[in-house]
Amino acid sequence: MRTQTSTQADTAMTITQAETAMTIKDAFNDDEWFLLSAMPGMIGAAMSNAAPSGIIGTIREMSAGMRASVHARETHPDSELINALLSKADNWDQARNKMADYRERAQQRVSSANISSREELQAMAIEDCRAATALVGERCSESEAHAYKQWTIDIALAVAKAAKEGSILGIGGERISAAERELLHRIESTLGVQSGILFA
Repeated sequence: MRTQTSTQADTAMTITQAETAMTIKDAFNDDEWFLLSAMPGMIGAAMSNAAPSGIIGTIREMSAGMRASVHARETHPDSELINALLSKADNWDQARNKMADYRERAQQRVSSANISSREELQAMAIEDCRAATALVGERCSESEAHAYKQWTIDIALAVAKAAKEGSILGIGGERISAAERELLHRIESTLGVQSGILFA
């Protein structure tokens, strides 16, 4: 006959195994996970639209945002959250379906909010940033939350630095415009993370 101590030990082991089997993604529902996945990209889009950069400049900004997003796996190799958010799909069909789903959901959000100006896009991005920051603050460790916030500001800064505003054929202009600096300041305030850019 099994003793009470043995039963308690088995129960403790079962709980431990269940906790080990859980991943950081299990701490969020589907809508919350979508928000965490999409928010840094939304911040990058808002930054790209903060000041006119021309077609070439916009392409550079989009590329810079994508590179900064993927580069997070190298700058934050120990972050379970970032690695989970950037995890690769098992196959091409799964990746294509995931991208299509995220794109459709993002477009629906922008459409339903009747976004028609850069100011409205920035307001939505900042609100998403605030919501995502609250989520990681509640559900993740302090180090995981900090890594996620730093990842977001790194994307915003990379986009801001990618192209000069007000230049003619690449000559003159500002690397980071006043409008981009203002948006960076709002993002910093929301995240509680410094970008390293000095504000006058």
